Amino acid sequence: MAVICLLAAAAGARSLYESEVQSHLYDIGDPPYATVAVHNVGKIAMTVSNIGTLGSGGWDGVLDPLTGLPAPSMSYPQGFGVDYLFEAALWVGAIVGRDTLVSSSSGGGWGVHEFWPLPYPEGDIKYRSNTNPNSPDYDSSISQQDFIAVYTDTIDDVNITGYDYLTGRLHRPLKIEVTQSSYAWGYDYAEDFIIVDYRIGNIELRDLHDVYIGLYVDNDIGREGNSYYGYDDICGFKDILKSQYIAGLYDTLNIAWAADNDGDPNPFTGSYTGVFSPTSVIATKVLRTPTDHNGFNFNWWISSWNEEDDWGPRKYHDDGIRIFYDGRLGTPGTDEDKYYMMAVDEFDYNQEETYIDRSTEGWMPPPANAMQVSNGGEIRYLLSFGPYDLGPGEILPLTVAFVGGQLFYDDTKMGTQPGKWRDFGDIQLNTLWATWVYDNPGVDTDGDGYKGRYSIFCMNPKIARIDTILNSPTDTTFDTVMSCTWSDTLYYQGDGIPDLNGASPPARPVVETFPYINEYNQGEIEVRWNGFRSETTPDQFSQRVDFEGYRVYMSRSGRPGDFTLITSYDMENFDRYEYNVNLRGWEIRQLPYSLRKLKDMYGEDFDPEEYYDKEHLYPVYNTSTGEFDMYFFTRHDWNQSDYYDTLGIHKVYPDQPYPSTLNLDTANMFYPDEVTEDGQFKYFEYRYILKNLIPSVPYYIAVTAFDHGLPGKNLPPLENEPSDSTEYVREFAQNSNSVVKEKNLSVIVYPNPYRIDGNYRQYYEGWEEPDQTAERTRALHFTNLPARCTIRIFSIDGDLIDTIEHDFPEDSPGSMHETWDMISRNEMAITSGIYYFSVESDQGSQLGKFVVIY
Repeated sequence: MAVICLLAAAAGARSLYESEVQSHLYDIGDPPYATVAVHNVGKIAMTVSNIGTLGSGGWDGVLDPLTGLPAPSMSYPQGFGVDYLFEAALWVGAIVGRDTLVSSSSGGGWGVHEFWPLPYPEGDIKYRSNTNPNSPDYDSSISQQDFIAVYTDTIDDVNITGYDYLTGRLHRPLKIEVTQSSYAWGYDYAEDFIIVDYRIGNIELRDLHDVYIGLYVDNDIGREGNSYYGYDDICGFKDILKSQYIAGLYDTLNIAWAADNDGDPNPFTGSYTGVFSPTSVIATKVLRTPTDHNGFNFNWWISSWNEEDDWGPRKYHDDGIRIFYDGRLGTPGTDEDKYYMMAVDEFDYNQEETYIDRSTEGWMPPPANAMQVSNGGEIRYLLSFGPYDLGPGEILPLTVAFVGGQLFYDDTKMGTQPGKWRDFGDIQLNTLWATWVYDNPGVDTDGDGYKGRYSIFCMNPKIARIDTILNSPTDTTFDTVMSCTWSDTLYYQGDGIPDLNGASPPARPVVETFPYINEYNQGEIEVRWNGFRSETTPDQFSQRVDFEGYRVYMSRSGRPGDFTLITSYDMENFDRYEYNVNLRGWEIRQLPYSLRKLKDMYGEDFDPEEYYDKEHLYPVYNTSTGEFDMYFFTRHDWNQSDYYDTLGIHKVYPDQPYPSTLNLDTANMFYPDEVTEDGQFKYFEYRYILKNLIPSVPYYIAVTAFDHGLPGKNLPPLENEPSDSTEYVREFAQNSNSVVKEKNLSVIVYPNPYRIDGNYRQYYEGWEEPDQTAERTRALHFTNLPARCTIRIFSIDGDLIDTIEHDFPEDSPGSMHETWDMISRNEMAITSGIYYFSVESDQGSQLGKFVVIY
């Protein structure tokens, strides 16, 4: 059975109303610790805060605490100077006694911020990541970048919260606590969305009635630095679109979307500047509300300082049209107005339809400037949910995804394909992936037997027979039996229980390095790894072992983007293309086939490379249809899988059969011939030798594992990140500790002499960090060291200049090497002269000297 994306459960069910909220009340005088964090692992870079806002609208000039760089509000695709969000803010309202109270983090009224965290360090944003199982940040992580913020509305200090300037009313807390968890992934299928989960809890010993939750969004889309951007946005709501995967099916999107009104083409040429123009669309996808049966509203308005221009769609209700406090029909500024906007039973039409008169449907007539509004403006929108009753200690969950889609405007389609000027195709696909990651299709998360909605797929359907059943003289039933070339059950929705689980690359292999200098005085590093975990651990998303191969990378700096692919190994397998008459095209329906599997299917003489395109097809007789099915095959990746080629990645034990058991303890006890001396399976041992290396410079080496992806679902192979500093190895192509000890090699210092004008920072030398000028980046190198030793540097007069404690595990990466920054123990740069050094270890003592020339 196949699913539309192959998924697995990772999280248990959550009740609609959860309990055990911790009360976070403030001591008088303790300042809240307001801060931000930046999601930046995918295409979307977005700032989140611990005061209930997303984006950097209220944080002018704020810096990313981790990088020190300006925090982007919402850059998409990140790094190209185009913003898609000014600010999103949480609103929560309720009726308390005879009063209407709303706590809002921002939006609507100006200068109001009513959610705040605890003081430092309790109030700081917590970080987690599932990229490195050995990191303390790994525990309880969901994504590659988790940020968890907790804040309350309990502060009533007007100097912190601000006040309603329209009425002069001070903030009155509802006494609620919000846990905001945001998740981001950098994989291809998940790089276009960020999921934000809110848990809104009642921390007061009283019930809250008629609770409404609102998410206020102010996009302001355009090129950074353009003073007019944000004044010509458009927004709307898209409920369904024709499925890109299943013929005849429509995907339920339910997204509130916003975009620039025309993508800002060049006014002279009419063309776009690619990712430097605001040609994308951004949307808010509601993934979970506290209950399915309560109201869900979408409202938008044009915001303006001029009350006459501040307008939004309104329906007539029993009390007519409500005019907001200061005469506006758009922006709700007071608590009562915000609550009304969240609670009113109204779902607005799309902004572009403002010019249409809908008076017969109960809407008020279009404004005088309806055509101008239809073409864009300073828009805001609000998604709201309710009503709910919230008892003491109970929690209301709300989960949304901020999703981006590129090529919403595409000048290659404008004027040539009517209706394609604004293309929802990319955001449709990205919204589906956000939905699937949140709630995995085909996965019974809570164990009740329900796996979600599905469609029965039948490829190339044909009538096999028609049976006539005579039920009575006047009642005849015709039973039609259909035959299919291939059929399957395709799950396209989950079971309604959140999983928050996405596909990931295979487990990274365990890597060791064995450096040495060969007989020609050239450096070599043998890279060796065991791929037991990589090749046997099921993907948490699909619960299938989807390992495809390994890649070896090398860098001279260790910086992201500097790693170069050296060699690759992948399994010998093939993709099979089949013709789908429903979609009228060739597609891949199955996972890659091994050559062995294809020979089992089609005979020992079968060679898939003879049937490589639609002009060279392989016919297979289908006994069900009585016709021939036609296929062609392509290599999946490069099929570089020669175990014996010692010039590439090869197996250390190429003739070792597959293990008798995958339990290492059992193998070590009962099958000792199948394991190495250090207790690892021989079958999964690989090596690659890096040759012709410079012994005096460091190399950064990474071995990654990658999977085969899902070509039929546009999911490319997923691979470990080579520049992950927790995983790559920094090594010198020098003699290891064991070789130094075995050959009794002397310690060597380089460069010797050290010249101040030696230009050692140049990349071709690599003895010092390039493009650096500070004194502490100077480096004198020691090699042929024991793993543990003490290095002392003396002046020619015998004065102790500095002491270095060198302590590494035996034969670990870089354990034969040490550097000195040429700064004395008194924090002074050394001068020209002759210096002596001593190296003391359990192997004895060595003396030597070096010269420094200024």
